[in-house]
Amino acid sequence: MENTTNFSDFARDEEDDEFSEEESCSTMSDVEPEMQDSEADIFTASESDEEDNDNRSETICNRTWKYIAPKSVECPQSVHQSGSLTNKSRNVKSIEECFKLFMDDSIIANIVTHTNQRANAHYATDFHSWKEVDSIEIYAVLGLLLLIGRFRESRESRNDLWRKDNVLSRQMYTVVMARDRFKDILRFIRFDNTETREDRKKVDKLAPIREVSDMFAANCRESYEASNTGTVDEQLVTYRGRCPFKVYMPSKPGKYGIKIWTLCDAKTYYCCNFDIYLGKIGQIPEKDQGQRVVKQLTDFWKNSNRVITTDNFFTSIILAEYLLDNGCFLVGTIRKNRKDLPKSIVGTYHREQYSSQFLFTNKLTLVSYVPKIRKCVVLLSSIHHEFSISNSENNFKPEIIKYYNSTKSGVDTLDKLLREYTCRRSTRRWPMSLFQNFIDIAAYNALVIWITKNPEWESKSSMKNKRKIFLEILAKELVTEYIERRAQRFENNATGLHKHIAQAFEAYGRPIRRKNQTPQTSSKRSRCHVCVGNDNKYSKKCEQCNNFICHNHTVPTKILCIDCSST
Repeated sequence: MENTTNFSDFARDEEDDEFSEEESCSTMSDVEPEMQDSEADIFTASESDEEDNDNRSETICNRTWKYIAPKSVECPQSVHQSGSLTNKSRNVKSIEECFKLFMDDSIIANIVTHTNQRANAHYATDFHSWKEVDSIEIYAVLGLLLLIGRFRESRESRNDLWRKDNVLSRQMYTVVMARDRFKDILRFIRFDNTETREDRKKVDKLAPIREVSDMFAANCRESYEASNTGTVDEQLVTYRGRCPFKVYMPSKPGKYGIKIWTLCDAKTYYCCNFDIYLGKIGQIPEKDQGQRVVKQLTDFWKNSNRVITTDNFFTSIILAEYLLDNGCFLVGTIRKNRKDLPKSIVGTYHREQYSSQFLFTNKLTLVSYVPKIRKCVVLLSSIHHEFSISNSENNFKPEIIKYYNSTKSGVDTLDKLLREYTCRRSTRRWPMSLFQNFIDIAAYNALVIWITKNPEWESKSSMKNKRKIFLEILAKELVTEYIERRAQRFENNATGLHKHIAQAFEAYGRPIRRKNQTPQTSSKRSRCHVCVGNDNKYSKKCEQCNNFICHNHTVPTKILCIDCSST
C-alpha cells in the first residue's frame, strides 16, 4: 500500500521559523540571500554570452569540463519512489510490534544478562540481594522512559515524578514501577560484560555498547525501504561527562556531546543507518573522512538509484564518481578550495548578482551561483545534466540549488524531532546516554513504520498530534504486561498496601482485589477511630490506614474503614 502521508507536516507543525533554509544547514547559509529587486537584464546578459562559451572547456585532474550540457548522459536516471516496508516489517499488527522491530529480543536479552551480572556483583559483599530483571521488566522501563519523554518530564527528579500527591503527580508512574526499583535498574543497566571490557577497549573505544549499537543499526537498515532521496549529516547527542570521543560543535544546540554520522530518509526522516564518531586513530588525522563516512553509510544502498544529499564536508568529485559506479547519485555543496575543482567556477569578480555558471562532464554537473555580490556558492550534482534556472521570483536559482534546499535538512529535522519528546535523562555514563538516544530513534522509526502500514490511522489529526498519540499507546502497550504481573503480586501478598498505590491502580482501571483475605487482627485491641463516644475495643484494622475499626464502620466487600472507602 502506498503511503500518502506527508511527513513534512512535522516541520510545519513546529514554530513558523523553525527550519528556515539558513538555520538548517550552516554550510549552505549563503544559498539563501536576502530578497532584493532584480533587473531583467541580469538574466538576459548571461544568455547573450552563452554562444561565446559553447566551445570553451577546462581540463583539470584528467577531467574535461565543458560550458555546454552533454547531449547524451552516460549514467542511469534516478527512479521516483516512496518509502515502503520490508519483509521484516510488512506483517506488524500493533504499535508495540513496530517498536520491537528495533529494540528486539536479542538486544533486550543482552541487557537482561549484563544488568543482572553487574547488579549481582555489586551486592555480592552486601547484605542486600538483587531481584533479577527479565525482558518484561526491561520493556516496562523503556515504556516508562518513553512516557516520561512524551510529557517532557525527562529533566524532572524521580521524587517529583513519584510524588504521593494525587493532584500533582502522574499516577501512571506509580502503577508501572516503584521509584527505587526504577532508580536501581537505571543504575545497574549494562550492555556488555564488564569483566572483559578493558581488553576490548584497547581496540574499540565503543566496547561498552558496541554489540547493542551494531544490532540496532542492522535493525534500522532491515526494517524499511527508504524513498529515493537520503541525507547524510552529523547528529550530536548532548553529553558533558567523561567520554574519550566527546566533541565540541558550536553550531549544534548542545555544543558538547557524542557525534553520530547519520543517514536518514529526506522525506520521512527515518533513520536508515548511523556510525558513531570515535575520534582520531592514534594521533594521525584521518584523510578523506567525509568520503569514507558516506561510502560506509550508503553501502547497503548499492545499485538502488537513490540520490544522496550532503554538505560541503562530505561532497567531492571522487565521491560522486564512486557513487555513480555503485548505482547511486550525489547532490551537495562543495568547498571552493578543492584541488580538482576548476578555478573558473569560483571566480566572482565580473559576475552579476543572481547569475549562474555551469560546467559539465558526461556524468557530473557543477554550478556556481552568486546570491550576493562578490560571493558565490558551488554545488555538485550527478543527477542534473542541463541548464535549468528558475524565474525572477526565486532569484533565478538553478534547479540544483532548489533540489538541495528541499532535501538537505533530513538529519537536522530528525534531530529536532528526537529532542522534542526525548526520554534522555541525566546520566554520568556515556553508554547510557547513547542507549537512550537509540530509544528515541526506535520510537520515531516505529512511528514511520506504523503510518506507512496504516496511512489512514488518525487521519483527522496533525502529524504532531499523531506522534503524541503514538507515544502514549506505545508506552502503555510496553508496560501493560508488567502492570498485570505487579497487580497479581499485590493481590497474592498478605502484607499491607500503601494507600496511594491502591488509588493509582484504581485510577488506572486495574483495582487490587485480594483473594481469600481474612480480617487483619492484632493481639492488641483499641477503640474504633471513627466512632464517637464508643468505649468498646476492637482488634480489626483497616487495610489501608491500619487504624482500628468496628463492625459498623467496615465496608462489606473489603476490610476498609468508611474514611478510606470514600477516598
